[in-house]
Amino acid sequence: MRKIISVVIVATAFAMGTATAQESAESGALNECYESTGDQPRTALQPCLERKAVEATSQMTTAYNTLEAQTKEIDSSATAKALASLRASQEAFEKFKDAQCQWQADAAMGGSGAGDFLSACNVDLIRWRTKQLAD
Repeated sequence: MRKIISVVIVATAFAMGTATAQESAESGALNECYESTGDQPRTALQPCLERKAVEATSQMTTAYNTLEAQTKEIDSSATAKALASLRASQEAFEKFKDAQCQWQADAAMGGSGAGDFLSACNVDLIRWRTKQLAD
């Protein structure tokens, strides 16, 4: 019985993760820029993605700074450790983001869209991180 429950839990988690990834891909920065540039040349995607990256980074920085300030206000012997963990988490996220997005660009095998994939991945992951910091 435990094995069946474990399988159901894993299958449910996988299905939820797949649905979330699919929703993210469908509403991601690259699709947003494709929609907003319309019939313009594909080269119009990069400026759009750059604007979205600046906006997303600003929002993430605000969320991080807010969380950091809220944590500093907590009068606890564990505050310093929580702040150190927050910084370590952010540093780890940056490393992950860079590696993940580089992999996505490299998976284009040198195609002309590699830079767009890299930029869109950055925006999408920064948005994800912002949500994690804000929740």
